[in-house]
Amino acid sequence: MDVTLRTNPQLDQAMSALEGLQNKTKNFSEEDLEKLKKAAQDFEAMFIAQILKNMRRSLPKSGLFGDGLAGEFYTGMFDQNIANAVAGKGGFKLSDTLIRSLTGKNDGPSGMTLQDYKLRPIRKAVRPLTLKEWDRSIIEEAAKKYNVDPKLVQAVINVESANNPTVVSNKGAVGLMQLMKDTAESLGVKNRFDPKQNVFGGSKYLRMMLDRFDGDVKLALSAYNAGPAAVEEYNDIPPYKETQRYVEKVLNNYRAL
Repeated sequence: MDVTLRTNPQLDQAMSALEGLQNKTKNFSEEDLEKLKKAAQDFEAMFIAQILKNMRRSLPKSGLFGDGLAGEFYTGMFDQNIANAVAGKGGFKLSDTLIRSLTGKNDGPSGMTLQDYKLRPIRKAVRPLTLKEWDRSIIEEAAKKYNVDPKLVQAVINVESANNPTVVSNKGAVGLMQLMKDTAESLGVKNRFDPKQNVFGGSKYLRMMLDRFDGDVKLALSAYNAGPAAVEEYNDIPPYKETQRYVEKVLNNYRAL
């Protein structure tokens, strides 16, 4: 996630004021240093509050303080109090860096200066892989390796995930061929979101089900959906509406390819 902050006028003004102090003198008295420490902590608190504000933009509204202007006002107060507490406990060490920079003692472990904390315009976040961007040749490779009809693999993918490698079901199945965690691990799949690993793992499992049920595609698909134990129990497509609809949908997709 890209957390680069939007430019904030208040922070820019505070930064300019602190840089103005730096240009005036570096011969600070003890009293000056105490004031500088307080000012630097206040600045860090503003910086942290701005981070919190930017983070909230990417999250659903919690409704903790209600809606409307009153909710925004109390949320702002809440964030500012958190920011003050964090800055008072040392925070991101920004106040220490400011003090070292203003007093000319830039020998801290971070080696950072005021310029390192200049806020930059927000950058576009890196997009996750979408359903149009994975390499379809993976299907042919996996089908060839496990001796499965590539159209059948594609039909399963169409029904399972609609070709979206990032989809997660409410039961925890992941990726193009909707692999459950335990099944994926048994197939040697380490990253279920990876299209190649997912399709190779799903194709391997489909081959296993075809072998287990003597090449009967309907029973193999039933086992892929409901588990082989259920198919063996009924020696047929299990009487589950979900599984029966699943087999029909996959076969219809298969015939249409």
